[in-house]
Amino acid sequence: MRITNRYMANSFINSIQSNLSKLARSEEQIATSSKLLRLSDDPNVLSQYMSTKATLSYNEQYDKNIEDGLCYLDMNDVTLGTLNDVISKANEYTIQAASDTYNADDRVAIAEQIDKLIDEVVDFGNATVGGKYIYAGTANNRPPFSRESGTDTITYSGDFGAIYREVLAGTEYRIDAPGVTSGVQIEGTSPPELVSRQDDKDKVGVFKITINDDNSVSLKGYNLDGVTENSDLINNHSYDTVSKLFTVTEGDLAGLQIDFANAEAGTEYTITIDNRTGVFGHVDQITGDPDTYVVYDPTTASDKAEVDKGIFDVLFTLRDRLKNDDTAGLQDSIEELEQVSNELVEYRVGVGARTQHFERLQTSISDQEVVLNQVLEGLDGADIARLSIQMSQQQLAYEASLSVGATILQTTLLDFLG
Repeated sequence: MRITNRYMANSFINSIQSNLSKLARSEEQIATSSKLLRLSDDPNVLSQYMSTKATLSYNEQYDKNIEDGLCYLDMNDVTLGTLNDVISKANEYTIQAASDTYNADDRVAIAEQIDKLIDEVVDFGNATVGGKYIYAGTANNRPPFSRESGTDTITYSGDFGAIYREVLAGTEYRIDAPGVTSGVQIEGTSPPELVSRQDDKDKVGVFKITINDDNSVSLKGYNLDGVTENSDLINNHSYDTVSKLFTVTEGDLAGLQIDFANAEAGTEYTITIDNRTGVFGHVDQITGDPDTYVVYDPTTASDKAEVDKGIFDVLFTLRDRLKNDDTAGLQDSIEELEQVSNELVEYRVGVGARTQHFERLQTSISDQEVVLNQVLEGLDGADIARLSIQMSQQQLAYEASLSVGATILQTTLLDFLG
C-alpha cells in the first residue's frame, strides 16, 4: 500500500481533531459538573434523568403552592382567633350588663362598646393576604364587607367560590374558611322559590331536580361536592300538580319545600342546601344587584331564621337589647355568643388541621428534594477528580499528536526545488 503525503496529512488532522474533541468535552464536563452534555450522550439514562428533573420541577411548584396556602391559613387562624377574642369581650360585657348593679344608662354605655366591636368585626372580615381579601371567595380584589352608616346594614360583595391550592399531582385542598354561605342556592332558568327548609346544620347536600311535562319528578342527590351520590338526602317526596309545591317527606332534607309554579317544565335545577353558617353568617341576595348580598338588615332581622343568624345578627341583637334595657334578653345573648364562639372554634380547628397537613407535605417535599437531587447527581454528576486526570492525559495526547505531526510532515516546497 502506497502511503502518500496527503494520506499522512489527513490522518494527522483527524487525530488532532479527535484528541481536541475529547479534550474539549472533558473541559466542558468539568466546567458544568455534568457528564450528560447532549441528548445523545446516554439515551438509557436520559429518560430517567428527564423524569427526575420533571418531578423536581413539579415539587418546586407544589412547595410554592403550599407556602401560599400556609399564608392564607395562617391569616385565617389569626383572624378567627381575634374574632373569638371579640366575642369573648362581648360576652364579658353582657355578663356585666346582666348584673343588677348596672342600670339602664350603664347598659346604653355598654351598647356603644358593642357597636364599636361590630366595626372591628367588619374590619376583620376585610382581612387580606398579599392584597387578596381572604373572606371574599374568588372575587377577592375588593373589600367584601361594608357597614352602611345610618342604617346598620351589613353588605357582602364577594362570592361563594372557595380558594384551593394544588399541593400534589391531581390533589387540591381548600385554604380558606367561607366568609359567608347562602344557605340555599338554586341554579337554572326561571328558578323556583324556596318555601321552607329543615334547620339542621349537619344536613347538607346537592340535588338535581326536573319537573317533567307529565308532572313526574326526576331527581338525584349528591354530597356538597356535587359528584358523590348521596341517596339519603331525599328518600321520599311529594309533588302537588296543582300548586306545583315540591315537598321532601323523608330523608336528610325532610321538611324542604320548593314552589315550582314559576319554573319551566323540563328544566333541570341544581339546588344546594348548606345550612352551615359561614364565619360571618348567611346572606341574602339583593334584588336587582347580583353582585351584592345582605348579611344583616335591621328591617328584616326579626324575620330571619335561627339557622341563618351569624355573628353580626348576634352582636346587633345584643346591642339593641342593651339599649332597650332588656335584661331578660341578655341571658339569650349569652347563649347566642357562646354558639358563635363554638362555630368560630370549629372553623379554627379545621384551619389548624389543614395547616398541619400542609406543613407535613412541605417536609415530605423537602425530603424528596434531597433524595431526587442525589439521584440526579448519580445520573449526571461529573467525577471531577477522574475528569481532571483524564483531561491531563488528553492534553498530553493532543500535544503529542501536534509534535509527531510536525516531525513527520517536514517536507516543504524547497525539497522539490533542489
